Amino acid sequence: MTQPILDHESNVFKQAEAAETKLLSDYGLKGENRWLTYQGLQVRILIIGEGTPVLVVPGNTDDPYPWIPLFSKLPGYKFYVMARPGGGLSDGMDHNQVEVHDFAINLFTSVLDQLKLDRVPLLAHSMGAHWSTWYALAHPERVTQVITTGNPGRILMDKTPGFLKAMALPGVSKLADKLVVPKDADHALRNQKLMGTDPDAVAKLPHSFAEATFAFDQLPSFGLSTISLLQAMNDPKKHNGITAEQLATLQVPMTLLWGSNDTFEKPELGEKIAQATPQGRLEEIKGAGHMPWLDQPEEVANIILKQLAAK
Repeated sequence: MTQPILDHESNVFKQAEAAETKLLSDYGLKGENRWLTYQGLQVRILIIGEGTPVLVVPGNTDDPYPWIPLFSKLPGYKFYVMARPGGGLSDGMDHNQVEVHDFAINLFTSVLDQLKLDRVPLLAHSMGAHWSTWYALAHPERVTQVITTGNPGRILMDKTPGFLKAMALPGVSKLADKLVVPKDADHALRNQKLMGTDPDAVAKLPHSFAEATFAFDQLPSFGLSTISLLQAMNDPKKHNGITAEQLATLQVPMTLLWGSNDTFEKPELGEKIAQATPQGRLEEIKGAGHMPWLDQPEEVANIILKQLAAK
Protein backbone atom coordinates (compact mmCIF):
# COMPACT_ATOMS: atom_id res chain seq x y z
CA MET A 1 0.00 0.00 0.00
CA THR A 2 1.49 3.31 -1.12
CA GLN A 3 -0.23 6.32 0.38
CA PRO A 4 0.52 10.07 0.06
CA ILE A 5 2.82 11.08 2.91
CA LEU A 6 2.51 14.62 4.23
CA ASP A 7 5.71 16.66 4.50
CA HIS A 8 5.76 18.28 7.95
CA GLU A 9 8.34 20.81 6.79
CA SER A 10 6.24 22.04 3.88
CA ASN A 11 4.70 25.51 3.87
CA VAL A 12 1.16 24.12 3.52
CA PHE A 13 1.63 21.96 6.63
CA LYS A 14 2.98 24.86 8.68
CA GLN A 15 0.24 27.19 7.45
CA ALA A 16 -2.50 24.73 8.43
CA GLU A 17 -0.91 24.16 11.82
CA ALA A 18 -0.65 27.91 12.44
CA ALA A 19 -4.25 28.53 11.31
CA GLU A 20 -5.56 25.91 13.71
CA THR A 21 -3.51 27.37 16.58
CA LYS A 22 -5.00 30.81 15.87
CA LEU A 23 -8.53 29.39 15.86
CA LEU A 24 -7.89 27.62 19.16
CA SER A 25 -6.62 30.88 20.62
CA ASP A 26 -9.71 32.77 19.46
CA TYR A 27 -11.83 30.35 21.50
CA GLY A 28 -9.54 30.45 24.53
CA LEU A 29 -8.26 26.91 24.00
CA LYS A 30 -4.89 25.20 23.75
CA GLY A 31 -4.14 21.97 21.93
CA GLU A 32 -1.50 19.28 22.31
CA ASN A 33 -0.41 16.96 19.51
CA ARG A 34 0.23 13.23 19.80
CA TRP A 35 1.63 11.45 16.78
CA LEU A 36 0.77 7.78 16.38
CA THR A 37 1.68 5.28 13.68
CA TYR A 38 -0.77 2.98 11.91
CA GLN A 39 0.14 0.82 8.90
CA GLY A 40 3.13 3.04 8.19
CA LEU A 41 1.04 6.23 8.28
CA GLN A 42 1.38 9.05 10.78
CA VAL A 43 -1.90 9.65 12.58
CA ARG A 44 -2.34 12.89 14.48
CA ILE A 45 -4.31 13.16 17.71
CA LEU A 46 -5.23 16.68 18.84
CA ILE A 47 -5.81 16.75 22.60
CA ILE A 48 -7.96 19.52 24.09
CA GLY A 49 -9.20 19.99 27.65
CA GLU A 50 -8.83 18.13 30.94
CA GLY A 51 -11.05 15.51 32.52
CA THR A 52 -12.81 12.35 31.43
CA PRO A 53 -11.44 11.08 28.09
CA VAL A 54 -13.61 11.19 24.96
CA LEU A 55 -12.51 10.05 21.49
CA VAL A 56 -13.71 12.49 18.84
CA VAL A 57 -13.99 11.36 15.22
CA PRO A 58 -14.58 14.22 12.74
CA GLY A 59 -16.26 13.80 9.37
CA ASN A 60 -15.09 13.87 5.75
CA THR A 61 -11.28 13.86 5.74
CA ASP A 62 -11.27 14.20 9.51
CA ASP A 63 -10.05 17.73 10.16
CA PRO A 64 -10.34 18.62 13.88
CA TYR A 65 -10.70 22.40 13.45
CA PRO A 66 -14.51 22.54 12.80
CA TRP A 67 -15.04 21.16 16.32
CA ILE A 68 -13.10 23.94 18.05
CA PRO A 69 -16.11 26.27 18.54
CA LEU A 70 -17.92 23.41 20.31
CA PHE A 71 -15.03 22.34 22.55
CA SER A 72 -15.06 25.77 24.18
CA LYS A 73 -18.51 24.89 25.57
CA LEU A 74 -17.68 21.39 26.85
CA PRO A 75 -15.72 21.71 30.12
CA GLY A 76 -14.67 18.74 32.22
CA TYR A 77 -13.55 16.45 29.41
CA LYS A 78 -10.30 15.58 27.70
CA PHE A 79 -11.00 15.31 23.99
CA TYR A 80 -8.75 13.12 21.89
CA VAL A 81 -9.56 14.25 18.35
CA MET A 82 -8.50 11.55 15.92
CA ALA A 83 -7.50 12.85 12.51
CA ARG A 84 -8.03 9.75 10.42
CA PRO A 85 -5.46 9.27 7.63
CA GLY A 86 -6.59 11.64 4.89
CA GLY A 87 -6.77 14.93 6.75
CA GLY A 88 -6.18 16.93 9.88
CA LEU A 89 -2.38 16.89 9.36
CA SER A 90 -2.28 13.09 9.36
CA ASP A 91 -0.80 11.47 6.27
CA GLY A 92 -2.95 11.39 3.14
CA MET A 93 -5.25 8.54 2.19
CA ASP A 94 -6.42 6.92 -1.01
CA HIS A 95 -9.38 5.00 0.39
CA ASN A 96 -9.66 2.90 -2.76
CA GLN A 97 -6.44 1.09 -1.81
CA VAL A 98 -7.94 -0.51 1.31
CA GLU A 99 -10.97 -2.40 2.53
CA VAL A 100 -12.39 0.59 4.37
CA HIS A 101 -14.37 -1.33 6.99
CA ASP A 102 -11.42 -3.42 8.16
CA PHE A 103 -9.07 -0.44 7.94
CA ALA A 104 -11.41 1.58 10.18
CA ILE A 105 -11.88 -1.13 12.81
CA ASN A 106 -8.16 -1.79 13.13
CA LEU A 107 -7.38 1.95 13.14
CA PHE A 108 -9.66 2.59 16.13
CA THR A 109 -8.19 -0.31 18.09
CA SER A 110 -4.64 0.79 17.33
CA VAL A 111 -5.35 4.39 18.36
CA LEU A 112 -7.05 3.41 21.63
CA ASP A 113 -4.23 1.00 22.45
CA GLN A 114 -1.50 3.56 21.73
CA LEU A 115 -3.33 6.18 23.81
CA LYS A 116 -3.83 3.59 26.58
CA LEU A 117 -7.58 4.20 26.61
CA ASP A 118 -9.50 1.11 27.65
CA ARG A 119 -13.12 2.14 27.03
CA VAL A 120 -14.38 5.56 25.96
CA PRO A 121 -17.41 7.39 24.57
CA LEU A 122 -17.21 8.20 20.86
CA LEU A 123 -18.30 11.67 19.76
CA ALA A 124 -18.43 11.78 15.99
CA HIS A 125 -19.61 13.65 12.91
CA SER A 126 -20.86 12.53 9.49
CA MET A 127 -18.62 9.84 7.98
CA GLY A 128 -16.70 9.73 11.24
CA ALA A 129 -20.00 8.73 12.88
CA HIS A 130 -20.37 5.90 10.37
CA TRP A 131 -16.88 4.62 11.17
CA SER A 132 -17.58 5.02 14.92
CA THR A 133 -20.75 2.95 14.61
CA TRP A 134 -18.80 0.26 12.78
CA TYR A 135 -16.36 0.19 15.67
CA ALA A 136 -19.02 0.10 18.37
CA LEU A 137 -20.67 -2.82 16.57
CA ALA A 138 -17.37 -4.70 16.35
CA HIS A 139 -15.93 -3.83 19.77
CA PRO A 140 -18.58 -2.76 22.31
CA GLU A 141 -16.11 -3.61 25.07
CA ARG A 142 -14.05 -0.55 24.03
CA VAL A 143 -16.99 1.89 23.67
CA THR A 144 -19.33 3.24 26.37
CA GLN A 145 -21.66 5.07 23.96
CA VAL A 146 -21.81 6.69 20.53
CA ILE A 147 -22.93 10.30 20.07
CA THR A 148 -23.31 11.32 16.44
CA THR A 149 -23.77 14.76 14.89
CA GLY A 150 -25.17 15.29 11.40
CA ASN A 151 -26.27 12.58 9.01
CA PRO A 152 -23.95 9.68 9.98
CA GLY A 153 -22.50 8.61 6.66
CA ARG A 154 -24.37 5.80 4.95
CA ILE A 155 -26.28 4.33 7.89
CA LEU A 156 -29.66 3.14 6.54
CA MET A 157 -29.19 5.41 3.53
CA ASP A 158 -31.03 3.85 0.60
CA LYS A 159 -29.49 6.07 -2.06
CA THR A 160 -26.62 8.49 -2.34
CA PRO A 161 -27.45 12.21 -2.64
CA GLY A 162 -27.09 13.26 -6.27
CA PHE A 163 -24.23 15.71 -5.84
CA LEU A 164 -22.19 13.18 -3.84
CA LYS A 165 -22.81 10.49 -6.43
CA ALA A 166 -21.69 12.85 -9.19
CA MET A 167 -18.50 13.77 -7.33
CA ALA A 168 -17.59 10.11 -7.00
CA LEU A 169 -17.90 9.35 -10.72
CA PRO A 170 -14.48 8.71 -12.32
CA GLY A 171 -15.16 11.17 -15.12
CA VAL A 172 -16.19 13.92 -12.72
CA SER A 173 -13.80 13.32 -9.83
CA LYS A 174 -10.90 15.32 -11.30
CA LEU A 175 -13.15 18.33 -11.78
CA ALA A 176 -14.71 17.80 -8.35
CA ASP A 177 -11.22 17.69 -6.87
CA LYS A 178 -10.71 21.27 -8.05
CA LEU A 179 -14.18 22.42 -7.02
CA VAL A 180 -13.89 21.29 -3.40
CA VAL A 181 -10.69 23.29 -2.85
CA PRO A 182 -11.41 27.01 -2.21
CA LYS A 183 -9.33 29.63 -4.02
CA ASP A 184 -8.88 31.79 -0.91
CA ALA A 185 -10.07 32.20 2.68
CA ASP A 186 -12.88 34.55 1.66
CA HIS A 187 -14.45 31.71 -0.35
CA ALA A 188 -13.57 28.94 2.09
CA LEU A 189 -16.95 28.81 3.85
CA ARG A 190 -19.08 28.48 0.73
CA ASN A 191 -19.46 24.75 1.42
CA GLN A 192 -21.28 25.59 4.66
CA LYS A 193 -24.23 26.66 2.51
CA LEU A 194 -24.17 23.25 0.81
CA MET A 195 -24.38 21.63 4.25
CA GLY A 196 -27.37 23.67 5.38
CA THR A 197 -25.62 25.95 7.86
CA ASP A 198 -27.54 29.18 8.42
CA PRO A 199 -25.74 32.18 6.83
CA ASP A 200 -26.16 34.14 10.06
CA ALA A 201 -24.32 31.40 11.97
CA VAL A 202 -21.53 31.41 9.39
CA ALA A 203 -21.25 35.20 9.67
CA LYS A 204 -20.71 34.91 13.44
CA LEU A 205 -17.68 32.65 13.06
CA PRO A 206 -14.30 34.33 13.54
CA HIS A 207 -12.26 34.88 10.39
CA SER A 208 -9.78 32.36 11.76
CA PHE A 209 -12.37 29.64 11.07
CA ALA A 210 -12.31 30.56 7.37
CA GLU A 211 -8.51 30.76 7.45
CA ALA A 212 -8.32 27.27 8.96
CA THR A 213 -10.77 25.90 6.40
CA PHE A 214 -8.72 27.35 3.55
CA ALA A 215 -5.40 26.17 4.99
CA PHE A 216 -6.50 22.58 5.59
CA ASP A 217 -8.16 22.36 2.18
CA GLN A 218 -4.80 23.30 0.61
CA LEU A 219 -3.09 20.20 1.96
CA PRO A 220 -1.89 18.20 -1.06
CA SER A 221 -3.93 15.07 -0.39
CA PHE A 222 -7.21 16.84 0.50
CA GLY A 223 -8.84 16.30 -2.89
CA LEU A 224 -7.68 12.70 -3.26
CA SER A 225 -8.73 11.83 0.29
CA THR A 226 -12.16 13.44 -0.11
CA ILE A 227 -13.03 11.94 -3.49
CA SER A 228 -11.66 8.47 -2.73
CA LEU A 229 -13.65 8.40 0.53
CA LEU A 230 -16.84 9.18 -1.39
CA GLN A 231 -16.01 6.53 -3.97
CA ALA A 232 -15.16 3.83 -1.44
CA MET A 233 -18.12 4.48 0.84
CA ASN A 234 -20.73 4.90 -1.90
CA ASP A 235 -19.73 2.03 -4.19
CA PRO A 236 -22.61 -0.49 -3.86
CA LYS A 237 -20.25 -3.33 -4.74
CA LYS A 238 -18.26 -2.69 -1.56
CA HIS A 239 -21.27 -3.00 0.78
CA ASN A 240 -20.06 -0.34 3.20
CA GLY A 241 -23.51 0.71 4.37
CA ILE A 242 -24.92 -0.18 7.79
CA THR A 243 -28.24 -2.02 7.82
CA ALA A 244 -31.10 -2.18 10.30
CA GLU A 245 -30.15 -5.78 11.02
CA GLN A 246 -26.67 -4.65 12.03
CA LEU A 247 -27.99 -1.77 14.14
CA ALA A 248 -30.21 -4.20 16.03
CA THR A 249 -27.06 -5.80 17.46
CA LEU A 250 -25.54 -2.54 18.77
CA GLN A 251 -24.85 -3.07 22.47
CA VAL A 252 -24.15 0.53 23.54
CA PRO A 253 -26.35 3.66 23.66
CA MET A 254 -26.50 5.76 20.50
CA THR A 255 -27.62 9.40 20.53
CA LEU A 256 -28.12 11.14 17.18
CA LEU A 257 -27.99 14.95 17.01
CA TRP A 258 -29.50 15.89 13.65
CA GLY A 259 -30.07 19.33 12.18
CA SER A 260 -33.47 19.91 10.61
CA ASN A 261 -31.72 21.58 7.64
CA ASP A 262 -29.08 18.90 7.10
CA THR A 263 -28.79 18.71 3.31
CA PHE A 264 -27.58 15.10 3.22
CA GLU A 265 -30.64 13.58 4.90
CA LYS A 266 -33.52 14.81 7.04
CA PRO A 267 -34.13 13.87 10.70
CA GLU A 268 -36.73 11.31 9.62
CA LEU A 269 -33.84 9.02 8.73
CA GLY A 270 -32.39 9.67 12.17
CA GLU A 271 -35.63 8.48 13.74
CA LYS A 272 -35.43 5.26 11.71
CA ILE A 273 -31.86 4.72 12.88
CA ALA A 274 -32.84 5.37 16.50
CA GLN A 275 -35.75 2.93 16.26
CA ALA A 276 -33.52 0.26 14.72
CA THR A 277 -31.02 0.58 17.57
CA PRO A 278 -31.84 -1.01 20.96
CA GLN A 279 -30.67 2.07 22.89
CA GLY A 280 -31.06 4.71 20.18
CA ARG A 281 -32.40 8.24 20.60
CA LEU A 282 -32.80 11.13 18.16
CA GLU A 283 -32.33 14.78 19.13
CA GLU A 284 -33.51 17.02 16.29
CA ILE A 285 -31.75 20.40 16.26
CA LYS A 286 -34.16 22.93 14.76
CA GLY A 287 -32.72 25.33 12.21
CA ALA A 288 -29.35 23.57 12.09
CA GLY A 289 -27.43 22.07 9.20
CA HIS A 290 -24.98 19.20 8.81
CA MET A 291 -22.69 20.69 11.48
CA PRO A 292 -25.45 21.47 14.00
CA TRP A 293 -23.09 22.92 16.62
CA LEU A 294 -22.31 25.84 14.31
CA ASP A 295 -25.99 26.83 14.20
CA GLN A 296 -27.06 25.98 17.74
CA PRO A 297 -23.88 25.73 19.85
CA GLU A 298 -25.52 26.02 23.27
CA GLU A 299 -28.24 23.46 22.56
CA VAL A 300 -25.83 20.95 21.06
CA ALA A 301 -23.32 21.40 23.89
CA ASN A 302 -26.01 20.91 26.55
CA ILE A 303 -27.23 17.69 24.95
CA ILE A 304 -23.70 16.32 24.66
CA LEU A 305 -22.82 17.24 28.25
CA LYS A 306 -26.00 15.61 29.54
CA GLN A 307 -25.38 12.47 27.54
CA LEU A 308 -21.72 12.19 28.55
CA ALA A 309 -22.67 12.63 32.21
CA ALA A 310 -25.24 9.83 31.91
CA LYS A 311 -22.55 7.40 30.73
